[in-house]
Amino acid sequence: MVCDLLREMIGEAWVERIDFASAERVNASFVSAKRKNRESDVIWKFRRRDTGDPVYVYVLLEFQSRPDRYMPVRLMTYKGLFYEALIAEGKLLPSGLLPQVIPIVIYNGIGPWGPALELSELIERLDPSAEPYVPHLRYKLVHEAAYGAEELGEKESPVADLFRLERSRSWDEIRAGVARLQAHVGPDEPELRRAFEVWLEQVILPRLGVAAPEIPESLTLEEFESMLAERIDAWNEQLREESLQKGRQEGRQEGRQEGRQEGRQEGRQQGEAAALLRLLEKRFGPVDQGTRDRIAAADADLLLEWIDRFPTAESLADIFGG
Repeated sequence: MVCDLLREMIGEAWVERIDFASAERVNASFVSAKRKNRESDVIWKFRRRDTGDPVYVYVLLEFQSRPDRYMPVRLMTYKGLFYEALIAEGKLLPSGLLPQVIPIVIYNGIGPWGPALELSELIERLDPSAEPYVPHLRYKLVHEAAYGAEELGEKESPVADLFRLERSRSWDEIRAGVARLQAHVGPDEPELRRAFEVWLEQVILPRLGVAAPEIPESLTLEEFESMLAERIDAWNEQLREESLQKGRQEGRQEGRQEGRQEGRQEGRQQGEAAALLRLLEKRFGPVDQGTRDRIAAADADLLLEWIDRFPTAESLADIFGG
């Protein structure tokens, strides 16, 4: 996974100079002078391909679900503590120099990453003569949401599969993603397969509203795909009923507040419109303004007809009739 990440998602010239077969995970826990534990997500050690000497480069991976303004400061701290550990353990290069550490931040949030990519951008300047003393540290940002679905579809690796599944907004997308995983993670990689299986059970399905009691324990990828095929229709119908019930409840409340028949009718219509929008966003993602306007203009009976089409619909055209 780490090698695929570097090859397919980083793709910079330095990646071609490392020996992927030499990949070795390194202890990423450090203790500062104040005995406070600091831990980076993971550090990997690679040997350079173009030299016979044991020359290494280290890749520091940091995983983020939300932006951190002072990420460069964190990474600088990790690098400093890591270098101190290498010095204390006598693990320097034969030349006595410190090895290069390349920090990479993997961000799986949906929104943009706003923080600076360079530490020096966070430093208040004193005078041009003091510029040589401004610290520098740059990191590589990998923003999962920045990769288009078509681009990820062209990459044949479990890393691309992970990125696609992270962004799945419907059962059909998850099912397709699991099928790709089966092709890219074979039985000869049992630990990686199990990691994906646990991740699907504990992260992806709950994100789409599936309660833990509904998920059988210890599903294999093959069983996972079969379960999705069997239960997608049932889950869609359940989601339809829950959304419709919630929408009608909201409509009744608005109608009672109005205290008039037309108020109750308008409340019902608004409730069913809200229910339909919720269903569409669950299945197909964000709804465009044109579709929103069409739903807002429809009467309650037409809205109910569209809701009834939801469980078997594979596209917006199936619901709205073209």
